[in-house]
Amino acid sequence: MSKTVAVLFGGQSSEHPVSLMSAASILRNMPEGYETYLVGITRDGRWYHYQGSIDDLENGNWENYDNEEVILSPNADHHGFYQLNSRTVKKVDVIFPVLHGRNGEDGALQGLCQLNGIPLVSCTMTPSAIVMDKEFTHIICEEAGIRMAKYLILHSYDKYDNYEKFQEVQEKLGMPCYVKPSREGSSFGAHKIHNFEEFLTFVNDAFRYDDKILLEEFIDGYEVGAGVMGYENNLKVGEVFEIIVSSDMYGYAEKYDGYKTVINTPSETLTVQQQQEVKEQALKIYQLLDCDLMSRVDFFFGSKGLVFNEVNSIPGFTSHSLYPASFKATGLSYDMIIGRLIELALERTKYE
Repeated sequence: MSKTVAVLFGGQSSEHPVSLMSAASILRNMPEGYETYLVGITRDGRWYHYQGSIDDLENGNWENYDNEEVILSPNADHHGFYQLNSRTVKKVDVIFPVLHGRNGEDGALQGLCQLNGIPLVSCTMTPSAIVMDKEFTHIICEEAGIRMAKYLILHSYDKYDNYEKFQEVQEKLGMPCYVKPSREGSSFGAHKIHNFEEFLTFVNDAFRYDDKILLEEFIDGYEVGAGVMGYENNLKVGEVFEIIVSSDMYGYAEKYDGYKTVINTPSETLTVQQQQEVKEQALKIYQLLDCDLMSRVDFFFGSKGLVFNEVNSIPGFTSHSLYPASFKATGLSYDMIIGRLIELALERTKYE
């Protein structure tokens, strides 16, 4: 009997458009033997069962359909979605949340699925919450001796003189430095700061996305990393990717429009020994943060050697995204990656 996979897409975060692209890629590559039940989440948090085309999902037209409103039930006996019009429950075997950012990969949805007992293609609640918050990730990894950039935290409620704070940042982190929301992805609100004027502009922009932001030391070099999948002793690390950009940073346009970006998987610049170090550190950090299904672990590599950047617990799944590329380079096809993740979620639940 085929398993029913509920694919969640959209969501309330600024990464809503990225989710649509990722979900479309997953659906186009869903392996045989699975029935899909599509649930779209609007930017204002309404959930709908969608039965239209993948193309209309990807371009955002899915909201123009006559979709039935649904609720993900916390009731373990329901094991699925309550459909409001028909007043019926659609049972599902597993949920694949293709939701990036807030309310998707930050532990909120994971906690709900912990209540209702539905297997989830995602890390569980606690690691999801930790890796979503860059400050918490810093605290844990630095305590374990992982090399990271120096940083400062600002909250929206902090009272400070702008120029004095800029001088503190300049003294502790140097210039240029980066600012980014503490709990955001896809480089929304992330900027490279060179001077006081940019500090004022970019700090305000970062606060548009989160009430806690991270100011971080500039690390000279380029981005590398690897995907990890599995839990406990059932773990697999993908090949190392490298990102070469000619712009100031690997931002949204570079990630999703291919603007001035070269991505090599496996890396063409790192030696075999250096790639092995990336894989070992990626696995160490994955286990340190208690990740237990999938994550992409990102680093900088340059004059200071390998410096850990961040973890993405629901990484991008577009046709050119880094996580699937990391495992494609090991010989797995896209549909094999998806099938393996679904089966890992089902297997993990047996031992919870």
